[in-house]
Parts: sequence; C-alpha cells; structure tokens
Amino acid sequence: MGSNKRKKKKTQNKKIKNLILIVAALLIIIVGFKVINKNNNNITEVNKTTELTKSQNTETYKASLLACGDVMAHSPQLDAQYNSSTKEYSFDNNYKYVKQYIQNADLAIANLETTLAGNDVYNYSSYPTFNTPDALADALKNAGFDLLSTINNHSFDMSSLGVERTLSTLKAKGFDTVGTRQKKSDNDYIIKNVNNIKLGITSYSYGEIKNGTKYLNGIKVSDEKNDLMNVFDSSDVDKAFNTIYSTVKKYKDDTDMQIVIIHWGNEYSRTPTEFQTKLAQKLCDAGVDIIIGSHPHVVEPVETIKSTDGKHETLVVYSLGNYISNQRREYISMYTEDGLMVDIDIEKKGDNKATVKKVTCIPTWVTKYSSGGKDVYEIIPIADDILQKTTYIDSNYLKQSYKNTSELIKTDDKISVIDSPFNN
Repeated sequence: MGSNKRKKKKTQNKKIKNLILIVAALLIIIVGFKVINKNNNNITEVNKTTELTKSQNTETYKASLLACGDVMAHSPQLDAQYNSSTKEYSFDNNYKYVKQYIQNADLAIANLETTLAGNDVYNYSSYPTFNTPDALADALKNAGFDLLSTINNHSFDMSSLGVERTLSTLKAKGFDTVGTRQKKSDNDYIIKNVNNIKLGITSYSYGEIKNGTKYLNGIKVSDEKNDLMNVFDSSDVDKAFNTIYSTVKKYKDDTDMQIVIIHWGNEYSRTPTEFQTKLAQKLCDAGVDIIIGSHPHVVEPVETIKSTDGKHETLVVYSLGNYISNQRREYISMYTEDGLMVDIDIEKKGDNKATVKKVTCIPTWVTKYSSGGKDVYEIIPIADDILQKTTYIDSNYLKQSYKNTSELIKTDDKISVIDSPFNN
C-alpha cells in the first residue's frame, strides 16, 4: 500500500513538473512575441522617422556645369605648338584666357575631336584622320577640364589602337571619359556626384550602321570595338532615340539629372536639322534634362524646350561650335571661328529632382596671329574686360563674333548671354 502511494505521488509530481514546463514555455513564447512585436514596432517607427526626416530634408545643393565645344588640332596648330628646341609640344597657351571659367566650374566638359594614338605606329596628323600629341590632353587637364567626350566621327580615325590609347592616356592623366569604353563590362555612361547632386551622363555620335556594323568617318569599326563605341543610326530618328534611351534608362532612376552629349547635325550649318529637333523632342519627352550638341563646327541655337505633355523642360544646346581649331574665315567660314561656353547652374532641394536654375552663355572666338615667326592660337572669351587683357586682337572680328553667337541664343527667364565688352 505504501509503495502504491509513493508511485502515485511520484506520478503526480511528474505531471506537475510537466505542467510547469509547459506553462514556462508558453510564457517564453508570449514574452518573446511581445519583444519581437515591440522590436517590429521600433523598426516601423525608425523607418517612419527616416522617411519623415527624408521628406523634411530642406537642404539645398548646388553645382555648376561648364560645357565647351570641339577641341581640334589641325596641322597648322601642330606646327604652332611645336618647340623645335625642346622637340616637344605644348598647347597650354591656347586656354590661358578661358582657364578661369573652366576652373570655376564644378564639372567642366568638352568634346575631344581627335585621337591620341601616339607616334610609334601612326604619324601625328589632322584632316581627314586626326592624331594629336598627348600634350593636348595635358593642356586640357591644366586648364581644368574634368570630363571629355571621346565619341565623334573621328574616334576611329586611327583604328583600334586610337580608341585604346586615347582612353588609356586620358585615364592616366585623371580624366573621366564617356562615349567609348575599354571593355564590355564598363558602363556606356557615367554617374558623377557633384556636391551631392548625381548627374547621369552619356555621349553618342551619329554614324552609319550596316548589318550591325558601325562606320565612323567612312571607316568600318572593327569587330573588336564595335560594341565599345556609342554610335546611333543617323538615318532614322526613332532608331537613334531607341539606341540613346537604352543607355539613359540604365541610370535614370539612380540619378538626380540626366544629360546627353550628342554629336549630330550638318557641318557648317547654323540651323538645326529636322532630325536634330525631332530627336531633341523625343529625348525631352523621355525626361532628359540637358542635351549638349557638337559636330557642325559652328554655333547653333540654345533654347529651352517643353515635353509634349508640358510637364518637363529640357535645355538644348544644339551645337557649341569649335572651341579651338584652324578652321578660318579665309577658306571656310567666319562662323567656324566662333564658339560657346555654356555655364549651367544646377540646384536640388532636399531629395527632390535636380533642375536647371540658370544658364549663362559665354561666346568665344579663336584668334590667330603671328609672333616671333610662329602662329599663335588663343581662345578669347568675349566678356568682361577682355580687350584690356589681350594685345593681338582685332576688335571688329571680336564684335562680329559676339553678334554671330548671341543672336542664336533664345533667352528666357533662365538663359542669358554674358555682357560683352562692347555693351559698356
């Protein structure tokens, strides 16, 4: 009898212990659930706070972008920039009067319309196939340029070597480049964070495309480089847009502003073609903010256009003209001596999309004179007290150049032309 009681009591104790364990387990689950729920509530609160902070970000970010036109080096320029005593080239003097504008910009860009293929395989040359000493890149760097577009109708003038060596030389000197790339895994665009404003930039050139093969300057691009050069089919606006926008949409959602640099139009025409205006409108409708054009070697209009639905504005610079070249009035056109620097002020408030706030157009003129038995080339900004700073300038040419360029700029509440020395 005593033995049965002990067994019964033992069984009861065991049940009680099991019950206690079950209760304890339930308590742990309940407490754990509350902790997790509390933590989740905390996470939600943190996210809400982050979103609240984000939406209340009232910081204003500002950046300035300076866009300049075609940088070329014709044979007379090569002769002018060569020092027979040192057997070296220097192009620094070309930029001494515009250097302050370039260096004042947060991001300065230009179109490099030549190759840097060296002189081991090819000689230095100009039209119709360009190859320029590396000293030109040094001068551009010394002047303050940050980003160079390397795609245009002359990008394949020195075959694959020209494409490769141009890029490697520029990158070694600290430039950002866009338009051509070294390998397929490289992006066909660049994103530049300038003062907390993310600028998405791509660059494209017109060309022929036959059966998937690209041609530039009448030269067939090698299979090796065919996919490494941003070229659109200039025979069809829709095809051109689809090609360019296929790149833009890669960076559109990750940037505050979208910029397209484009080599297009007809040489020596001061009026945009129908192809240019239609393509600009399509890019505007797709949300591109700034279009920077080159190729005609003369200045074309600068204007603001609106999207078809009226909700978006795009700054269009149809052509910046020649920044520097030997294309002179004596044998081509007086307009080929004219160029344009466009100083674009960009602003972003909080985490909103960046917008163009102000555009200042600075006309330029390339002077050429003789000194010490050699020709001298200088880019002259037609502004401020430039007449007091320079000696070898024909003021009549300068005045005419300012008129040529300023009459093409469609001023509005954002776009203006810098005062010339002739307005004072």
